[in-house]
Amino acid sequence: MQRYENFLIYANLPTIILVKNTKTVKYMRIYPYFCQIKTSKIMIDFNELFKRNDVGSIIGELKQRVLDIPLWSTLLSEYEPMLHEIVEDHVGRQDRTLDDGIVEKAARLPVGLEKLLTRRISEFTMAIPVKRVYTYDQTDEELKAIVRAIEKIYTCAHIDAVNMHRAKCYYASCQMFTLWYTQKKPNKLYGFDSQYKLKCKTFSPMDGVDIYPYFDEYDDLLALSFEYKRKVTDTEYTFFETYTADHHYKWDLSSDDEESGWNLVDENEISIDKIPAVFWYRHKPCWEGLKPIRENIEYTISRNSDVVAYNSAPVLKIAGAIVGMERKGESKRVYRVSEDGDVSYVSWQQAIEALKYHVDTLVKLFFMQSQMPDISFENMKSLGNIGYDSRKTLLMDAHLKIGEETGAWIEGFEREANVIKAFLSKMNTKWAARMDEITVEHVITPFIQEDKMAQIETWMKGNGNKPIVSQKESIKRAGISDDPDATYQEILEEDEAESKRTAATMPNLFSEE
Repeated sequence: MQRYENFLIYANLPTIILVKNTKTVKYMRIYPYFCQIKTSKIMIDFNELFKRNDVGSIIGELKQRVLDIPLWSTLLSEYEPMLHEIVEDHVGRQDRTLDDGIVEKAARLPVGLEKLLTRRISEFTMAIPVKRVYTYDQTDEELKAIVRAIEKIYTCAHIDAVNMHRAKCYYASCQMFTLWYTQKKPNKLYGFDSQYKLKCKTFSPMDGVDIYPYFDEYDDLLALSFEYKRKVTDTEYTFFETYTADHHYKWDLSSDDEESGWNLVDENEISIDKIPAVFWYRHKPCWEGLKPIRENIEYTISRNSDVVAYNSAPVLKIAGAIVGMERKGESKRVYRVSEDGDVSYVSWQQAIEALKYHVDTLVKLFFMQSQMPDISFENMKSLGNIGYDSRKTLLMDAHLKIGEETGAWIEGFEREANVIKAFLSKMNTKWAARMDEITVEHVITPFIQEDKMAQIETWMKGNGNKPIVSQKESIKRAGISDDPDATYQEILEEDEAESKRTAATMPNLFSEE
C-alpha cells in the first residue's frame, strides 16, 4: 500500500482505487489503450434505507442533488416575460413626476424571446411526429400482433402531443420525466382482452413538481423521486413519491399538522422489474448565454418608447412678438404676430435607422447563437415561393441543432419502448417470451414544410419514372370521394365505355373489300 497526495492507493490491476474518505471514492480503470477516472458517491442501500423509522431522514437521503441542473425558480424569471428584471426596475427606468403631481411611468417593455425560442426548438424537434421503425420477423403473425398492440398503446396515450409537451419542459426547465402506469379498465384496445389500460403522465418543474433522480456511478437510474403539492378539500398536502425497480412509495405531509411529520400512504411492488418512468435532463436551458442580448433589446426599445412618448406632443414655435389672440369657438386658436413673425409647429426628426439597425442586429444575434431561424411572418413573406431544396438549405443550421439534440431524445425513447414492452408482457403473459424478438428504432425528423411533389419526383426518378401508387390508392389518399372503392369502379367502367366508343369509330383495317 502506497500513499499518494493524501490518498491511499490499493494496487490491484486492472483497477487502482484511490480512497480519500468514507464518502468519496475515486478509481481508475486501466485499459490496454486508455484509462478513465471517474468520481462517484457511495451508493445508497435502498433495502436498508426504507427500513428506517425516521421518514424525514429517508426523504432527506433521496433529495440529495447529484445533477448540476439550474433551479426552475431561477429559469422561470428568464422564461416568463412578466418576470424579467425590467418589469420591476425602478432604478434604471425611473418614473417622472410632473409639476402638477401626475406620475409619468417609464416604459418597461419585456420581450419573451426565451419563451419563443423554447416553442420554436420544440416545434422543430417534434412538429413532425417521431417515427417508429420495428424490426422483427414479418412472417410471424404473433409478432405482428405485438407490434400493433405497441402502436395502439402509443396512439391511445396521444404520444405526439405528449412529445411536444415534453420538449417544452425539457428545453426550458432542463428536466422532466414521463411516468407510465396502468388503470384497471377492461378493454380490447390492444387486440386482446385486457383488464388494464396503459397510460402516461409527464411531470416537470414547470408543473410545480420537484424531481430528485438518483444515479449510480455508471449513470444508471436507481431511484426516481418527486415532490408536489395538492389541495384536498380545504387542506394542502405535500406528497413525496419514490420509484425504484421493485417498489413504489408515497408519503404525505399535511400543512395543518406539520409536526406529525411524513406519513406513508401507499406502498406497492413494481411488477415489471424496472422503474416505470423515463427521465430526461440537460445542464443548461436552450437559451443559454442569450439573456444579455434580450435585456439589451428590452432596455433599448423601452428607452426609445419614452423618447417617442415625450416628443409626440406638438411643439409650437412663435417667431416675433405676439400682438393678440382671437377666440374662434375655442380659446387661443388664432395668434396675431408682429411683422416678420411666424407661428408654426416644430416637427421632431428621430434617427430611426440607427435604432432599427441596433435592434435588428441584436435579434439576429439572438437567433444566430441559438441556431434557430427567425421564421416570423415578416421574414417569411419576403422569401416568395422557393423550392424544397432551397428551404432545406435555409434551415440547415436548425437541422444541425436538432441533430445534436436527438441523442438524448432517442436514448429516452428506447427506454420508453422497453417500459411499454415490459408492461405489455404482464398484460398479455403469452407474449412475454417474444418481446425481445422486436426492436424499435426511433427516427426524429427536424421540421420542414412538406413538398409532396418534390418527394414524388424523387421516388419516381429512383424507380425509372414509374408510378409509385396505384390509381385506387391515389383516390383514397385524395380524400375527396365518400366511397373510394365505388369511385374506382365507376372510373374503370367509364374507361371501358370510352374504349368501346373509340373502337367503334375507327375503320376496320383488316376487313376484306
